[in-house]
Parts: sequence; C-alpha cells; structure tokens
Amino acid sequence: MLAKILKQSLAALFPALRRQNLGVRIRIVGSEENRPAALAVVIATVCRKSLLRAVRSIYAQDIDERVQILIGVDIDKYGLARSLRRQLIKECPADMELVWLEPGYSTSQRNGGIHRCFFGGSLRTVLSFLANAPIIAYLDDDDWYAPDHLRRLLAAIEGKSWAYSLCHYADSQTGEALAVDEIESVGVGAGIYAERFGGFVRPSALAIDKTRLAHVLPLWSDAAGLRGDAEDRLVFAQLKDEAHGATGVPTVYYALDPNDLQHSVRMAFITSRRGNCRIVERSDSSRSP
Repeated sequence: MLAKILKQSLAALFPALRRQNLGVRIRIVGSEENRPAALAVVIATVCRKSLLRAVRSIYAQDIDERVQILIGVDIDKYGLARSLRRQLIKECPADMELVWLEPGYSTSQRNGGIHRCFFGGSLRTVLSFLANAPIIAYLDDDDWYAPDHLRRLLAAIEGKSWAYSLCHYADSQTGEALAVDEIESVGVGAGIYAERFGGFVRPSALAIDKTRLAHVLPLWSDAAGLRGDAEDRLVFAQLKDEAHGATGVPTVYYALDPNDLQHSVRMAFITSRRGNCRIVERSDSSRSP
C-alpha cells in the first residue's frame, strides 16, 4: 500500500517520470512499517548480476536488529533490472525491508546527468537521506559482506560518528578471498595514503551516523578525480577528524577490478603475501567507458 501511494505521489509531482519508466518498489514487512530501522545499507547499481551476491550477503547477516536495504538504479546497463528486482524482493527476509528506487534516468555526468560522480551520480546521497535509519552502511554492487559485518559495525559505531571494518581483496568472478587489505582501506593515519590523504576507508567498509554527519552526505555526489571518481576521498577527508570506531576485523570482500588505476599496486601486495596469482577477467567493470 505504501509503495503504491509513494509511486502515485512521485508520478503526480513529476509527470515526466511516467514516460521514463518510473519504478519504485518497496517491501514492507509486518505492521511496524513506520518504525525506523537500526541500520540501513545503501547500494547504487548499474544492475550487474553481482548485485544478487551483494544483497544476499546482507540477507545473511547474523544481526538481531532490523535492517533496511535501499537500492538505487543508475542505469540498467545489462538489462537485468526487472529480474534482479523480482528475485531480491522474493528472497527478502521477513525482518528486513527492501527499497528499490529506479527513477528511469541517470544523475551521473557519465550517463548524461549533472552530478560529477560517475558511480551512481547522486544516488548514494539521495538514498542516505531517504533511509529510515540513523546509521548508514554502504555496499558497492560487486562487493559483499561476511555474515558478521553489520553486527560488528553497529557495535563499533556506538557513541561515535562513524566506523569501519577491514577488507579482503577478492576475485569478483570466483568469490575467492586473496588477501586481507593491509595497505589501502586501513583507517585514519594509516596505509599507503596516510601522508597524502590522512589514510583511507573504502565505501563498502563504512558506516556513518547521519544524525551527526548529514553535512557529509552530499559529497557522495561529487568527484575529486578527472574520471568522475574519488568521491570516497572527499567523504573520507571529512570523516577522518571525527570520532570513530573500528571493528579491527576484515568483514568486507572488495572485488578487484583490473581496469582500476591501483590494480597493479594491489596485485603486487597480494603476490607478496601469497605468491603469484591471477584473477579471472571480468566483463562488468565499473571502470569501463
């Protein structure tokens, strides 16, 4: 019922959207649909098949708190939006809520929109504010969580403004964890970016208390790099001086992308830990033109 009302309201406010395949899908479970969740997870997607793995890793969380999942479609690059949406709604656990936002156009400059961030445009920002939860975690649509990730993050952020976990470098195609990231996404004042950027934490490892840091959320829509990237560095620059917690445990699987400029650095580190290895090539790189 709520989904129908929301869709009708949006269509009435923005008639042009009715001609552009407006799709808002919400799953509300039980009778407490207006009760805020303890935590929300935000995903911006181009509807890669890997979205199933990402969201299923949220469904598998060993957390007792109520979780809201918000998925925003930048573009349906692979023609899978409808099938992915149906499957994920079908599988959604009774103690979770799924919000699927598909406006029918992209807000990213990469795809003709106005926002500088190539990876979802304004979606992370919009979904962060839309979330009916104070704590917002993030997940790229090709990354995934270990089952204890959200539980540990919630404990780490208690009384703090943000928190983070550590990550595994992983093969996107096989799902194999290759090595724990000890050089990049390792927190404030640490890692290979300590001197230049004061450290770093990648989006999939973050949780932010938006009641304390709402002013940071618009930066997800911006970009520091000429390739429409490095929005995560803009966000981290604001976070690093705020009170934060850390789980100290690698509970995020970061999918390696050979098209990323830092791929050779990552592979050199992985080789130093486990010897020579090759990852399976992928055809769904977010770094592709």
